[in-house]
Amino acid sequence: MFPENVKPEHKNALIYNVDENVLPSALYSASKAASLNPDRDFDILLCSLSALDIPKPLRDQGITPVHLDLSDEMAPHGFKVGYLPLTTYLRLWLPKTFGDIYERILYIDTDTAVTDTSLSDFTKIDLGPHAIAGVRDLQQWMNIDKPLFEFKNRNMGGGAYLNGGVLLMDTDAFNRRGLLDRILETNRTMGPFHHHDQSLINLTLRHEWAELHPHWNWQGARPYQRLTQTSKPRVLHFVGTAKPYRTDGRQLVFPHDLVADYARFYAEHFPELERPEPPRNHLSDRLRQTFKHRAIGAATRPFMRPLFRRFTSDTQALFD
Repeated sequence: MFPENVKPEHKNALIYNVDENVLPSALYSASKAASLNPDRDFDILLCSLSALDIPKPLRDQGITPVHLDLSDEMAPHGFKVGYLPLTTYLRLWLPKTFGDIYERILYIDTDTAVTDTSLSDFTKIDLGPHAIAGVRDLQQWMNIDKPLFEFKNRNMGGGAYLNGGVLLMDTDAFNRRGLLDRILETNRTMGPFHHHDQSLINLTLRHEWAELHPHWNWQGARPYQRLTQTSKPRVLHFVGTAKPYRTDGRQLVFPHDLVADYARFYAEHFPELERPEPPRNHLSDRLRQTFKHRAIGAATRPFMRPLFRRFTSDTQALFD
C-alpha cells in the first residue's frame, strides 16, 4: 500500500488526511510541525484519496504526500458525509494501511496549528491497555461528567467523549483487536450519527480509549483565549466554523500574529488563493475584546480545574 518511491525514515508518523480544499491549511500545520521539530523521530505524511502535489519547499521540509487508493473499499459502507468529505473517514484505515511500517501514528485534523517543539513525546506516552488515545471534546471541558447527545440519545448515560481531531494510535494493538471491523459494524448497525467518524469511534470504543491532556488537542483557542495564552498547548485545534485562515480583517476572534502568519504562508506557497487578513480593528475594539476574554477566563477557570488537575503532566494519559 505504501508507495515504493517513499522511504520511511522513522517508526512513527504524524499524519493528516487531506483533499484539495483543505490542503493549504493542512500544509500550514505540517510545516509548523516540521520547522519546530527538526530532530523529530516521526515522518510527516499528507494522505489523500486522490493524487495531490505539494510545493517543493514543503517537500524539502520532509512533508510527504501519499495517495491511498481506498475510495472503492470505503464507498460501500455508506458513511455520512456532508460538510465533511469521505476523506474524513480515511483516518480509520491508517493503522491497517501503515501497520507494517509505523508503530505509532498521531493523526491531526487539518484545521490545526502545531505549536510544540517536543512533538516526538507522543511516541513515549503510556496508553495502558488501549490502542487509541485522544482528548475529551470541548463540551466536557467545564463539566467532565456532562452526558453528551451521542450517548444520551441511546440511553447510554454519561462517560468521557473523545474529540476526533487528534488521535494517537498504536497500530499493532489497533489491528490485533480488529478495531476497524468493530467501527464498521457500528456504522452498519447504530446510525444515524450526530457527527462523522467521531461518532463511530465514541460509540464503538466507549471506555476503551486513553485520555490525553487537553494540550494535545486544544479546542479552546476561540472560546478561552486568555487560558490559551497562559497555557502551553501542543496542538491548537480551531473547532467550529471560524478559522484563522478564513478572516476578512474585521474579526476579533483570532490574534493578529496568528492570522498574519497564515497570510504569509498562503502568500508564499499558494499565491493564487485569497489570503486571510489580520484584524484591523481600532484600539478600543481590541481593548474591549481583551477585557471580555479576561472576564471569561476568570469566570471559567474554576470550572476547568477538575479537567486539568487529574493529570500530573501533559505526557500522562489516563486510563482504567
